[in-house]
Amino acid sequence: MKNYNKIILLVMIGLFLSCSESFLEITPQDSVSTDEAITNLEDLETSVTGVYDELQSAYYYGRYMFLIPDVLADDVKQNLSANRIVDYAEHVQQVDDAQASALWEGMYFANNALNNIINSDVEVSDSSQDDKDHIIGEAYALRGLIYFDLVKLFSQTYNFTDDASHAGVPIITEFDPTSEPERSTVEEVYNQVISDMTMALSLMSDTSRTSNSSTLSSTSVKAFLARVYLYKEDWTNAEAMATDVINGGYSLIDNENYLNVWNVDNTSESIFEISNTETDNVGGNAISGLYLSAAVGGYGDYLPSDDVVSLYEEEDARLQTFIIDTLLTGDYAPYRVNKYPEVLGYDNVKVIRLPEMYLIRAEARAEIGTDVAGAQSDLNTVRQRALPTAEDVTATGDDLIDEIMLERRLELCFEGHRLWDLMRKNEDIVRTQCTSSICYIPFGDDTNILPIPQDETDVNPNIEQNPGY
Repeated sequence: MKNYNKIILLVMIGLFLSCSESFLEITPQDSVSTDEAITNLEDLETSVTGVYDELQSAYYYGRYMFLIPDVLADDVKQNLSANRIVDYAEHVQQVDDAQASALWEGMYFANNALNNIINSDVEVSDSSQDDKDHIIGEAYALRGLIYFDLVKLFSQTYNFTDDASHAGVPIITEFDPTSEPERSTVEEVYNQVISDMTMALSLMSDTSRTSNSSTLSSTSVKAFLARVYLYKEDWTNAEAMATDVINGGYSLIDNENYLNVWNVDNTSESIFEISNTETDNVGGNAISGLYLSAAVGGYGDYLPSDDVVSLYEEEDARLQTFIIDTLLTGDYAPYRVNKYPEVLGYDNVKVIRLPEMYLIRAEARAEIGTDVAGAQSDLNTVRQRALPTAEDVTATGDDLIDEIMLERRLELCFEGHRLWDLMRKNEDIVRTQCTSSICYIPFGDDTNILPIPQDETDVNPNIEQNPGY
């Protein structure tokens, strides 16, 4: 059904998008107005389902949205035999990079589909109005998520300049066949993300359409807003949104069943995850293939660095997400990542989980400084789920924030967070175990972000390339 819906979406988008050289351009003679593409509630639902399928793709959350920022940072080391995204691991990516191009084009492709949904003029019966509102809300939330991901990938972090006036990404919200947009500032992109997600909250219900975490609900949108506010250093709103999610009916998997977090879909702590099934998945292009060994059908290109593995206490339940591979030797031994255990990508990809909400609230409370005990309690909740014998945290001030950042590294490794945690804290990337010549990359380095694809800069004179490319 998902693949069928995706085909329908592609056909519908083809009605109003051209085969322009730029995904930000629309050729007038090949396009029709957006209101011709979507005419009823079923069209809306089919279209938004197709966008979820785009998120599933290997160029997005199926593989590279997590893997690229992780190989740019320090929790992952490159296997000697690696031959995928090696340029990112070595920080030598170029403007013609295929993965950067796929991310840019695919995400703007999905953005155009979401604009079509948001700007449609579908009339429904009173009994269907709530269903329509929820779908439109999903479209706003997904557009906000896409712009948040774009600005993280292609721009320096929010606090890189004092007023976030550095170059972000183009904001496209309307059908415009003549558009050659400039890059908006990072502040403007964040404002768009927050506006879209806030609009989504006004339209959506607390329960997802599918009654699981594979589609968005208003509560899962609040989780993403908590993350956005954290990156913006809006501590008050980050704490408020995280609190709403923590009180929203989710619960942590207990210590004894920790592996269920990764082996079971739609667990009690999963807030949003990308659906994969045995009939609808990215197969050998899944993120698992780049972590698991050839012995089980993977490529084994990337391994956990000793830098991160060495940080865990001996009885920490999270050590179960590393598996020993006896065929690995020397600097490459002995572990592989096992957060994505099914090599053909049948497992859902966890995009946002409840532990992150506790850690966001802990960081926000520590930064605000008026509820230090609450910050310590939130940190204890995550730490002692993994290691019940861990002593209560007593640190305060900067030491407490350091403890929270350490726990983020332990809990969220290989989920695409590490690079941006370093960037938003203005920290350098330091690899003490190096399998390439790149062991130190300073904060703000040009290679910490992706190049604007050359195909885009070639056809749009208003697009500014990132420095260093």
